[in-house]
Amino acid sequence: MPVQAQTVVRHLHNVHPQELELLNQAVAEFEAANPGIKVELPFLENEAFKAKLTTLLQSADAPDVFHSWGGGVFYEQAAAGVLRPVEDVVTAAAKEATGTAGVSAFTAPDGHLYGLARDVGEVVLWYNKSLFEQAGVDPASMQTWEGFLAGVQAFKAAGITPLAVGAKDKWPAHFWWSKLVVRLAGKDGFEAAARGDGDGFAGEDFVKAGEYFLQLAALEPWQEGFLTASYGDASGYFGDGKAAMHLMGDWDYGVMKDNSASKQGIPDDQLGILPFPTIEGGKGDPTDTLGGLSGYLFSKNASDAAVKWVEYFNSAEVQSRFANAGFYIPIAKGAADNMTNPFKVQVAQNIGNAHWHALFFDQALGPNVGGVVNDISAELAANAMSAEEAAELIKEAVDDSCRS
Repeated sequence: MPVQAQTVVRHLHNVHPQELELLNQAVAEFEAANPGIKVELPFLENEAFKAKLTTLLQSADAPDVFHSWGGGVFYEQAAAGVLRPVEDVVTAAAKEATGTAGVSAFTAPDGHLYGLARDVGEVVLWYNKSLFEQAGVDPASMQTWEGFLAGVQAFKAAGITPLAVGAKDKWPAHFWWSKLVVRLAGKDGFEAAARGDGDGFAGEDFVKAGEYFLQLAALEPWQEGFLTASYGDASGYFGDGKAAMHLMGDWDYGVMKDNSASKQGIPDDQLGILPFPTIEGGKGDPTDTLGGLSGYLFSKNASDAAVKWVEYFNSAEVQSRFANAGFYIPIAKGAADNMTNPFKVQVAQNIGNAHWHALFFDQALGPNVGGVVNDISAELAANAMSAEEAAELIKEAVDDSCRS
């Protein structure tokens, strides 16, 4: 009797080992229910994923399904013709479960739907309560920029590294510039600059963001060797209890454990989340958040089976397992209802209450402008560039992208 031909779905992922266990479980369940489909899970580490994806999508080895942070990077992929429109394949039930925001996030300017959202996330200021106690710093005193800088100086005086950052990878540093822009320029100011209106990113609020960043950098708050430290290095440094704070996405809850020497990280009762400091006179709403609305895109040669797989994987039944394990906050309706991790619950509330949930700037602005944002952020963290020069470089990148 001939063996039934199988449709192979290649799902390129960048998840860490504990999360992979749940991904493998979902694959096994899906394959058992769909014997004609086999799901393969090729892996690329986060930095390699970003560096190689563009080339990979234009090759014969393009994955059928791959992770996306959305925004301008996704728009450029759609415009380049390397994605498959799936609005006529995705079921109405899947669209309903994903919600209006999730469908909108993976609909390109051309009106086509190219993927499905999976989760929402926020960049937060993680802090180590025991180090705050050692240095005699009251977390409540850090809620304003002046109080935050005073706290950083108190940690330095106590011989404690105030902040961990993986500046080698650049994007971790861009969270500092981005959060300052969210506070200073707000939604309207950012969107106007992204369009190239007026002075754009060379405007006053964006120069100020660089100036505030330089104020912090001048205090030398980072761990030794931060310029050659990757995100994983910085995450492990924080997880080992060597830095008081780490500005990073909510996913760092798991990653800092994985990268810590003990693989346990900071105990939950010693871990906390601080609001990013407010800045007097800033145009941003204090509730504004920065983060992601991530999901999956389908490459141009993806089969209907690939869409069927992602619909199953994105279902509330499967995604609730990831929510309960504290990996991320699923967007599927009902999936996060029983989430118990207090940090994920707090992040979900933050995003739910936000006036503006800004997408990661290096993704929102597309690869060319986003790359410049990452570059100037690493330079500012090193106190190696003026605020005016940084702002002007981003404006030039926007102008170039508008002309091309």
